Amino acid sequence: MKIIEYLVIILIIFLLLWVLVQNADQTVYLEVFKGDYPDFQVSTLMLINLGIGAILGVLLLSVSFMKMKSEMRLLNRKNKQLIKELENLRNISVEEIPDEGIQDVSESKN
Repeated sequence: MKIIEYLVIILIIFLLLWVLVQNADQTVYLEVFKGDYPDFQVSTLMLINLGIGAILGVLLLSVSFMKMKSEMRLLNRKNKQLIKELENLRNISVEEIPDEGIQDVSESKN
């Protein structure tokens, strides 16, 4: 499975490099936050956008990861509590079970 992941990553890198090489000689006029850049290379702009997108993606995924991790801790606590309750129920002797909950087999057939 790791081999497939590495192959996909290598393919994405090659595609990115191919697009960057295709746009190496392209320039655009860029105006950002009161700054003017008349001959800004498209390939540099694409790399900057890719970096910003990767950082934002990591931040959003980390928030989701933290939520899942806290939910997992809560479910583990509930699981431990239920296991403890199950062990307590297994240790109850037959004499401690009330008779009113048990019906006679002959009565239930009628």
